[in-house]
Amino acid sequence: LGLAEAETPAPLASLLRELNAVWHEYRSRVFRSPFACRVLEGRITSAEYVTWMENWIPQVRVGSVWMREAIRNLPESLRPLGALIEQHATEEQFDFKILYQDYRALGGPRDIDELTRNPGGEALNAFMMATARSAHSFSLLGGTYIIEGTGQRIIPTLLPRLRESLGPGVSAYRFLQYHGENDVQHMQRWLQCLRLVLAAEPRASERIVATARAVA
Repeated sequence: LGLAEAETPAPLASLLRELNAVWHEYRSRVFRSPFACRVLEGRITSAEYVTWMENWIPQVRVGSVWMREAIRNLPESLRPLGALIEQHATEEQFDFKILYQDYRALGGPRDIDELTRNPGGEALNAFMMATARSAHSFSLLGGTYIIEGTGQRIIPTLLPRLRESLGPGVSAYRFLQYHGENDVQHMQRWLQCLRLVLAAEPRASERIVATARAVA
């Protein structure tokens, strides 16, 4: 995250090391997945990309819902955290429409309200909502680390290969490009959130890491 060692308090540095270990295991699994392998090997088809987006759009659509539910359940000691989360939710609440436009640009046939999450998406949504509604809703930051990190550190690797396979003239990459460019800023805001949580909740690290591991 671009932090100098001297600028990182010990509790935060320890938490980041634990999260980094979760991240590397997750990243390895992602790049071994059939979908990522097809993208990296240049074998992805337009139909497969359309199917991917079709399953992903309803997932992206609920991201701001998780965040706002988490805000409602923050303890009083973490009320300042709510403003940062709300800023993020506001910025991302219509991102699913950008992804849907990419889907339509590549021939996606279904109306946006007909799209539903696949079983994996349903499981993730249920977990994130349960976490957001809990007394420890701040631990949603662990899930955010994985989700936003995917946009910042995995998508930029996949996007050039996707363009090569489907053609640079295809206007169906706006969502991926936007997140590859902007999730760095989002991760910096996430770091601010971590600082606030660690200052108020001494045992927060354990819950944040557990949530990151579950989402990964």
